[in-house]
Amino acid sequence: MKLVDLPKYGPVHRFADYHVYRTLLFLLDGRRKGRRQLADAVNVGEGSMRTIVEYLRDRGFIDVRQTGVKISPKGIEFMRGLPLRVERLDPSDMSIAERNVAVQVKGMASRIGLGIEQRDAAIKAGAEGATTIIFNHGRLLVPPDFDLDKEKPESSSMLRRLFALSEGDAIVIGTAQEYDRAEDGALAAAFELL
Repeated sequence: MKLVDLPKYGPVHRFADYHVYRTLLFLLDGRRKGRRQLADAVNVGEGSMRTIVEYLRDRGFIDVRQTGVKISPKGIEFMRGLPLRVERLDPSDMSIAERNVAVQVKGMASRIGLGIEQRDAAIKAGAEGATTIIFNHGRLLVPPDFDLDKEKPESSSMLRRLFALSEGDAIVIGTAQEYDRAEDGALAAAFELL
């Protein structure tokens, strides 16, 4: 799924779909926020945030006033319709860095090969790596054949508590030294599946 298309002419955007998603996610509390506050929260420059705000306003996902930016009912409905759920994880033995963020992607396990594409997308977004897990026949598996339920039952149990899993769901865990980078990585990998 592409939220923002690359421009035909002119400079390439310095932001990606996951930045647009994180902007809406940050606005879900219903409070008005300034562009600078949004840019800092999403970790993009003010020029990029101006473009993101313009894009979201043109689609009716936000309301922009002098007092700030607020998510609209259409924006809330759009966010509810996305098959994503984001959770920060406690320190885990499943990753290589200190901070981990997991993104559940409903019904997208069939789009995963070995998880290398998701790892690469996470690294491009600034994470140190990513682990991709699928829910298949009631088991949590790391492709191609690592049975998380059997090999790491504590980690498996933690993921089952956090997410209401259905057959065919995927979980991407982004890992980095900071939560923002881990979240960017996990979301970038998740958007590759949509």
